[in-house]
Amino acid sequence: MHPRCAEGIATKSVKERVPPVYLDQLHLKQQRLAWMHAVLVLSKKIGIGSAKVNDDLRKALMQAGSLENIYKDHFSMIPVDEEVARKVFEKIQKFDADFDAVTCLDEHYPNVLNQYAGTPPIIYFQGDLDLASVDRTIGFVGTRELFDESHRDHGRRVIRRLANSGYEVVVSGLAEGSDTLGHETAIDNGGRTIAVLGTPLNVHYPKSNAGLQDEIAAHHLVITEYPIGIGSFGSYFANRNRTTVALSTGGIVVARAGDKSGTQHAIRICLEQHKPVYVLENNIREASYTWVVKNKDRIKLIRENFDAGTSI
Repeated sequence: MHPRCAEGIATKSVKERVPPVYLDQLHLKQQRLAWMHAVLVLSKKIGIGSAKVNDDLRKALMQAGSLENIYKDHFSMIPVDEEVARKVFEKIQKFDADFDAVTCLDEHYPNVLNQYAGTPPIIYFQGDLDLASVDRTIGFVGTRELFDESHRDHGRRVIRRLANSGYEVVVSGLAEGSDTLGHETAIDNGGRTIAVLGTPLNVHYPKSNAGLQDEIAAHHLVITEYPIGIGSFGSYFANRNRTTVALSTGGIVVARAGDKSGTQHAIRICLEQHKPVYVLENNIREASYTWVVKNKDRIKLIRENFDAGTSI
């Protein structure tokens, strides 16, 4: 083969391997941040979805000075895979709702997230980020299977009492059952609420809460550590409990949770952060809920007739 032909084929082959400059087509800071974050994760350059990888990324950000510098360190010589780059770009372009993002290097990053290990150093959000810095907030967590109306009524009354006691924001995870009750009761009583997602912002999960998620995004705060462009895994939902508890300055209220409930992640993290764990009375009536007995000296029981007293 003629050398010029071989050179042309080689040049063409190199050009085909170089993806279009997708990053340059994203003009908003938050879109660029999400794209770089997602391609770093999908290219397995950094991890996501655990306390350890959050701490590792925080350290890397502090050393590099920005996510863009981390991105350049990994991809200055060998570009991002074309398919990965394109798919993330398309997902970001398709998401037409307003959102923003901050890193632990930004002045608007919630200071409370700097106080606990394992919290996400990059967060994506919709709504009023100032809610993440309110002094008195409370988490409301528990099973998705909160069907007993007496348990639901107890939860509503507790949230109302907490609001009347000065707790301005209810923090939860937007799951069905307990989380939904917490968000909706806060809103119905004129309070504010924060939804901490286990998915990127462009995903409505569960779909039954799509309307509630959009309402919270428009009038309250939806927050996640997962950039648009990646998928979602069960471990992501478990890890978001670390953010939920960190944002809950007054601790958490457990509506109902068995020993194998995902809520156990939030309970463990809350105790690690030396915050109160309040437990609705129905939990102590279940013989199979051994966690209540094991932690009896570390939890605070809320009786069903607490209304008769002056405080929870």
